[in-house]
Amino acid sequence: MGLFSKLFGRKQKKVFVNRLDLDFYEIVIDNIAVSDEFKVELKESLKIAFNDPKYYYDDSGDFSLSERGLRYPNDVSLTPKFVLVDKMLTVGQMTEVDWKEEEEEIRFSIIEIVKAKGYELHIATDDKYTLDTDEIISSINDNEIQPFGYSLEILDINSDSYVFTIVPADKKQLVRELFNKLK
Repeated sequence: MGLFSKLFGRKQKKVFVNRLDLDFYEIVIDNIAVSDEFKVELKESLKIAFNDPKYYYDDSGDFSLSERGLRYPNDVSLTPKFVLVDKMLTVGQMTEVDWKEEEEEIRFSIIEIVKAKGYELHIATDDKYTLDTDEIISSINDNEIQPFGYSLEILDINSDSYVFTIVPADKKQLVRELFNKLK
């Protein structure tokens, strides 16, 4: 170790952390969002969610980004998670489908993510499966997304809908671990 490293310590690289703090969310953003400009904007939004969560609630205490039933101050701990989700949904880099969604709508939602992220991936628009929504999502992922080097990853938001994004296959395991911590 050199003199400067001994005096000032080594430059710390962000590592996978166990607590759900701003650093954790920045790791999530770096692995699921595309566009450096959007990542910076999203990180700033998350900084506000941690430092001034009331910013995301209206005068009557309702969450202002979406109708999720979050209330201030009771749901402050959920604020960063839903700021992340709702901002990603707004730019099309994540989607939310109902538990009983038709395959056509699921496919449309997946195609929108592919477009928003600029991935070179073609998803069929024709219905192929007569399955439940979760099985359709899984089948499209297994048969139409993963063979091309990507993976559809679901974030559990404790509701009757599926929130998901698509990431390159080399990020699949890390994103899955990060999403599991966001439950």
